[in-house]
Amino acid sequence: MNTTEFCRCAHTTRDTLRFYDTLGILKPQRLPNNYRDYTADDLNNYQIIQNLKAAGISLSEIAQILALRTQPVTASCRNDVLTIIQQNAADFAKQQQFYAQLLQITNQMHASLQAGHQEQLAGLIEQFGRLGEPAASRHP
Repeated sequence: MNTTEFCRCAHTTRDTLRFYDTLGILKPQRLPNNYRDYTADDLNNYQIIQNLKAAGISLSEIAQILALRTQPVTASCRNDVLTIIQQNAADFAKQQQFYAQLLQITNQMHASLQAGHQEQLAGLIEQFGRLGEPAASRHP
């Protein structure tokens, strides 16, 4: 597909695609007229990039991760990617804890509102300020 079609499918811009091409993380094939020709695989790669970006991984780190699919894994490359994965795994665990606590509080607020227990809302709202703390220290 051409760039316009790809942009429509991927909900992105030409500038983003050019930038990713420059970085080497999304390199479509070229037609004889030098126009970019995107495939379904390119669309999948674009989605991988977007998901990793949404997870907080930098574009240079994404490039290292994507390279694992096509390049031999050297000791240096393996160590670099392991470092990226380990650092991000710790961040993901913290985010998971944060969102689990957020979900618990919002579910409690929902239940309180449905039951008409307005007196519980103030305490639940206060808990938003303590998100990320261990569960034992969150409860009044």
